[in-house]
Amino acid sequence: MVPLALLIGTIAATVGCAQARYTAASLPSEYAAPHHVSARHVDLSTMPRQSIPTEWLQPGDSVEVSIATGIEKGPTSRWKLRLDNTGRIDVPLVGSVPVAGVTANVAAERIRDESIRRGLYLDPKVTVSVDKKRVFQVSVVGAVNAPDTYEIPAANCDLLTALTTAKGVSDEADRTVEIRHSPDALAQLANTPRPVGPNGVALASYEPAQIPSVVNLDLADLQSYPPGSLKLFDGSVVSVARQPKRTVSVMGLVQKPQQIEMPEGEDLTLLSAVAQAGGTSMSIADKALVIRQASADFEPIVIEASLRDARYGGQGNLRLAPGDIVSVEETATTMVVQAVRSFFRVGFSAAVPGF
Repeated sequence: MVPLALLIGTIAATVGCAQARYTAASLPSEYAAPHHVSARHVDLSTMPRQSIPTEWLQPGDSVEVSIATGIEKGPTSRWKLRLDNTGRIDVPLVGSVPVAGVTANVAAERIRDESIRRGLYLDPKVTVSVDKKRVFQVSVVGAVNAPDTYEIPAANCDLLTALTTAKGVSDEADRTVEIRHSPDALAQLANTPRPVGPNGVALASYEPAQIPSVVNLDLADLQSYPPGSLKLFDGSVVSVARQPKRTVSVMGLVQKPQQIEMPEGEDLTLLSAVAQAGGTSMSIADKALVIRQASADFEPIVIEASLRDARYGGQGNLRLAPGDIVSVEETATTMVVQAVRSFFRVGFSAAVPGF
């Protein structure tokens, strides 16, 4: 709770800055409070991605290959092979065959065709099955429903997959997310196997970018980030911040001066804040000042609003921002009414003995 004396001091110091004073109608757009978007209400499906079909073989995957010629006297030959960084596998006797960017069935056809082309077999029966997809170990921590370290398929390892695997953000999540990559992962990024298309060439859209060790982003502004910045690697850590309390302070001619917690996922307006403070202590009170720290680099600004205008749907019903101080001010009219009230109270007390 912010001390009342500190709030009064802030108002007194700020109101004196004439150059930072606006009316509700003249408030520049850059000083207006933005609509509040909760992390839970963000549509993560709009996140830009660099996804590929899960059935495509990719560098780093392990496959099992068998070749049956029909003349074997023993079991059919089987090998467990790993795709190298160029998307090829080295099949015993057959040699190197590009299989990245295609399905296991197409890979089998390629191996069969290559073995016939090299004169090794006349009509072999080749089968290819996926033994193990390459995975990355990614930790998801903070305000998510299931924080843990997960194995995520490398080809589609990105922020959306990580948050989905962790069962989404929790009720206390802020929109701020930090992605931290391990030094080893960044050092090896240039040699990281890249997804490959059906022609055996690395997909151009997956060209690794210069990715910093720490990436900070806002879930409500996902479209502004290039897909490459949302990629995750082996050892990456995704941290979802917990949302700090969003409060405004209401003081002056109100029934219950206090600090009010703003509703989760909703905007708070001037009239709503005054109502939560018990309403005005005088029905004729009309002038309200909103003191807003619009930027950490500048002095607070003062916004003057009319409660009467706000009640009639005017621009006075400002949308408030976290940290705002609302002061329902004394005016010449309210001071006259206060004086009259005081006069009658004193006169009535003097007229009634013992009162």
